[in-house]
Amino acid sequence: MEHLSEAAALADDVWTTPQVASFLGISRQAINRRVRSRKMLGYAGDGVTLFPVWQFDTENHTVHPEVPEFLALLDEEIEPAAVALWAITKVDGSDRSPAELLLAPETKDDALRLAGACTTGSIEKHPALQVEADPEVAAEKIAEWKPTRPGASGAQEAILRAAADLFSRKGPAKVTLREIAAEADVSYGLIHRFYRTKENLLVAVMELLVSYGGERLSGEDDAYAAIENSFGADIDAGQFGRMLTWSIFEGTRPDRLLGGVRSRGYRSQIDALWGNPVEPQVRAEFDSNVLASLIALVGAVWDLYEPYLTELADNPDRSREDVRQEVTDMLKVLIYATRPNR
Repeated sequence: MEHLSEAAALADDVWTTPQVASFLGISRQAINRRVRSRKMLGYAGDGVTLFPVWQFDTENHTVHPEVPEFLALLDEEIEPAAVALWAITKVDGSDRSPAELLLAPETKDDALRLAGACTTGSIEKHPALQVEADPEVAAEKIAEWKPTRPGASGAQEAILRAAADLFSRKGPAKVTLREIAAEADVSYGLIHRFYRTKENLLVAVMELLVSYGGERLSGEDDAYAAIENSFGADIDAGQFGRMLTWSIFEGTRPDRLLGGVRSRGYRSQIDALWGNPVEPQVRAEFDSNVLASLIALVGAVWDLYEPYLTELADNPDRSREDVRQEVTDMLKVLIYATRPNR
């Protein structure tokens, strides 16, 4: 039981790299190799690497031999910081944490079974590891969080661009912060310091793409030019559309995905045109098949996209039925305006 009491006493303690180097009598390079090969648990803190003290045998100045075996069974996709927190969180129905179970000979096998069954999803859903148990409180906290504006630093811009590329190609659910850090050539700790969670980073990327599109559109002379030069154009390489689609099918709520993001594209030009109407120069005849297909497509995806349209439009007090009826009326106007011999 000596290992168990040691783990309980040191569960909340961490050391930095210099402390570990002095304790083990090895170089920083050797420490990094052990962390990469999963023989030791280290994770990024605020500008430093942190090492949970429970993994060290303080009498013999070594890493407990159970630790590499334990770490090898964990899913490689799980962030080390999450592993560190999970390892000292009491197991459901027990008064011991996985670390305490691991260091007690009679419960070591239980700890190894827990490690083998642990996944990124199970850690994220673990009640004890949630920042807020109340989903309304959590949503409010995310809505109040303000993403760092793009361009504030070269590192932040690199992070946002790397995240946009990976999120749009693979889908947000399949991308880890560590993968984004590697793509942006920055440390994981830097991403965590700027954005804290992948959800916050996703909101920041969506804001970046919406802002970029809005800035492009604001430079157009009028609404007609904005539509002509941007509709279907490769403004953001299709990243916003793909990220939106991925997120919808992954079940990301509109308020979580878009946060404080608001669409301003076309808005100023539309208001200007309505204030001083000018008839557009368009083709004489329209194809009813194209119009029918457009209306059918809008109708087919409406239920999926309507909550996100409402969030972007910043109309929280309007009912879904009211928004649906307005879009329906717009389509009626479109049919009438494109009639032959008008």
